[in-house]
Amino acid sequence: MSSQKLEYDASLGGHVTLPSHVATYHYASGVLQEIKSMIADAQFPASSKLIFQTLPKHMRRRAMSHHPKRLPRKYRAAHSSQMSKAGNQPVNRKRPSRKYRRRPKNLLNEYIRRQRKINWLETHIWHAKRFHMIDRWGYRLPYASCDKTYRACYRASAEHCLLQDISFYSCVQMLGTVDQLRHGFGRLTSPDCGLGIAARTYLSGRREGTIQLFADDQYPAGALQSASFMWRPAEQPETQAQRTLWLWLHPAAVEATLAQLIQVFQLKSTKQEKLPLPAESDDQTPRFVTHTKAFERNRSYINKDTGMEMLVLNQEFNRFRLTGPRSQCVLAASLRASRQNSSESSTSTSKKLLDAPSDLLDQTDYCEAALQLHSPSEVLSNVILGVNVVDPRLQRPSKRTKATKLSSSVSKSVELLMMPPASPPFSDLWDPELRVRLSEQMMSTHQYNQLRQRHAIVPGEPCAFEEQMQPLPLLLIQRPGSQQPNYKRLGYAAGWDVIAPARYGMVLWQTLIMWGARPGGLREFDSVARELGVDQHLPDTVAGLEQAARTALERRTRYFRLPPNKRCNYRKLAVVSPFKAPWQSLVRDWNLSPATPAKSFYVMRNRGLLQRLDGCVRHREPFPDCPTDNCLVQVALRLHTRGSLESNALICLPSSLDWKRHWRQLKQDNQEPVHTEPLLSDVNERLRKQLRLDHKRLLKRLRARRVREKRRLQETSTRRVHIRPAKTASLVSKQSAKMCSLWLPTDPAETHDSVRRQCSREVFGYVSSAGFSFVEAAVCGVGYVTVHGLRQLLHERKADPIRAKGQPLLCLVRNADSRDYRFARLQINLDLCAAV
Repeated sequence: MSSQKLEYDASLGGHVTLPSHVATYHYASGVLQEIKSMIADAQFPASSKLIFQTLPKHMRRRAMSHHPKRLPRKYRAAHSSQMSKAGNQPVNRKRPSRKYRRRPKNLLNEYIRRQRKINWLETHIWHAKRFHMIDRWGYRLPYASCDKTYRACYRASAEHCLLQDISFYSCVQMLGTVDQLRHGFGRLTSPDCGLGIAARTYLSGRREGTIQLFADDQYPAGALQSASFMWRPAEQPETQAQRTLWLWLHPAAVEATLAQLIQVFQLKSTKQEKLPLPAESDDQTPRFVTHTKAFERNRSYINKDTGMEMLVLNQEFNRFRLTGPRSQCVLAASLRASRQNSSESSTSTSKKLLDAPSDLLDQTDYCEAALQLHSPSEVLSNVILGVNVVDPRLQRPSKRTKATKLSSSVSKSVELLMMPPASPPFSDLWDPELRVRLSEQMMSTHQYNQLRQRHAIVPGEPCAFEEQMQPLPLLLIQRPGSQQPNYKRLGYAAGWDVIAPARYGMVLWQTLIMWGARPGGLREFDSVARELGVDQHLPDTVAGLEQAARTALERRTRYFRLPPNKRCNYRKLAVVSPFKAPWQSLVRDWNLSPATPAKSFYVMRNRGLLQRLDGCVRHREPFPDCPTDNCLVQVALRLHTRGSLESNALICLPSSLDWKRHWRQLKQDNQEPVHTEPLLSDVNERLRKQLRLDHKRLLKRLRARRVREKRRLQETSTRRVHIRPAKTASLVSKQSAKMCSLWLPTDPAETHDSVRRQCSREVFGYVSSAGFSFVEAAVCGVGYVTVHGLRQLLHERKADPIRAKGQPLLCLVRNADSRDYRFARLQINLDLCAAV
């Protein structure tokens, strides 16, 4: 008896029953359709992922979205379709290979493009591989070597040879009579600062001079900079004849100096000239047209009434500075005088250069004799030598070698140096046409190497074509260095300056380096100046003001980058201006006549007054009468005991208690500070904390308000709602400025805070630069003090009988971030124009 299986419907009394078996072909057809749909879904999934996102993790690459060729080949078409629908069609631009970019032609174009906003020196590529480069005065200049060469550079400047590229100095050519130039520069200089530009020792062109430039008729205020100059030698010097003068100006103040020269000599630019048009009839009034030069490499100015001309020579010369006693040996090994016959030369430039007259031969003999001496300080100071030398590549050794002194008779050299050369230093560098031809006809290093490979049979031996290479005209300028034995080491920083034409900079630089010269950067200018006891840029000059503002901004930015618990609280240390010396406020506080407010401060450059002040310090002479109250005196400081000295340190007057404790410490050989500044209370500390808390609460309140606004919009919106931007940048900047003003006092000139009595000891000066001096083997610095503060210090020393017994003049110094006062020896610098 057959019975049907009861299902859910039948068990409930229904009539629907399920069969007990299924046909095979029906089941297979249904499963086949399901398999097809599963395969289709697997191949083309209906998801928001892109093709390259569906790959396994080990096959995914970040660059697949931009480069379809990084995908497997079967997915590239679908990926391109997705990218095109989204509007992000990948661009198949292949970046040029490094080999292509480093080709000489492409590399030169890249270098030209990078020099549009900033200027490069000819030695830039050499320095960029070995030095830290910085942007300064419109140039990309080397600052310091990537290696640790601070002590090595000092040893080079003191015992060997330090080499620096100073081609960033601007050369300004003045053309006019001696009377015109004397009268014009008489308004920009003063005889109190030294010899003028038309002194007899400089007019012959045998020596280079240095003058202090000021604004028109504003001496002693309005200082511009210290400039070097040289006259073009003339065969028959005449007062009314046209003479050529070269001025070497620092780039920081070159524009301000040019503006004063244009004003004094009444010059006009020649870039735009008015040219007369021919008149059609005699009755017609004359017409003029303005002609503008499209390209002007060197700016030129002229005064048609007086015939004065001025030309700014940019990128016309290379000037290298060699410092140290070994400069003689390096120059003697790198330079070989050209004494060939002019008939052997082929080019016109070489013929002109090799037609050496007797006066040039006299200069060559004198130069060879001078380079055989032991030190540059033995040569006549600031003497200029003109010499033609063979190409420096012919004098380059195969590997770097230290140049040694030549084995020659010193007696002959001394005999030649007893008197200057008989002839002036004539040179072809004064001829502009010849300078252009020198650059155009120079054999490139690539051509020279190719000719060496073709003609050199024995490596290192000279070739025949090298005799036909054009000689190189150079100007050698001696620098005497320190000339005050009782102030600094005699002869330190003596050396030579070498002036070469354009395009020969890298050739000459590499030759000097291969003969043992140590390269240096801008850092070495400051270190050599500190060792000399001078300042590279005086604080009242254009460059000094710019440098002080830049340094103060860097220090202030670094200070406020620190967290509050790592900052030095200068209010508690009683320091009014920790980042910048407030010279104007200092002279204002030391002004003895309050009825007449002090004008802008200036540095005393009057050599007569400086010598009398030095006599007061050394020989107890009576104090001279200074004309004004707003001048500063440059002094050199040396710590009397152990301790450190930093820039922007305070120079203070000691009290009687300080002297008593000082004598007691000398007896006990105690090196502790003489006095410690007591801590003051910071009245703004609680206010800063309250403002910080209020600011945080305000920001939290504004964010909570934006969050509530977002949630309210989410309740009624059908789309995703994002939180509104904060837009609190102005609020945060105002809070930051207010907190900074509470942390640090503003400029004392605005708040009229006392700089003189800001701490427990009277302040009468500041330190501009300081550090450890290898010459003195002690911590030294350069600073500036007020005249009345110096008078009070000398008066207190004279009143004390113990200190009047031949003791050096001492004062107190304190760093801005320290509470310790220490004694330091004070000396007055008599030569502010010392070459650095």
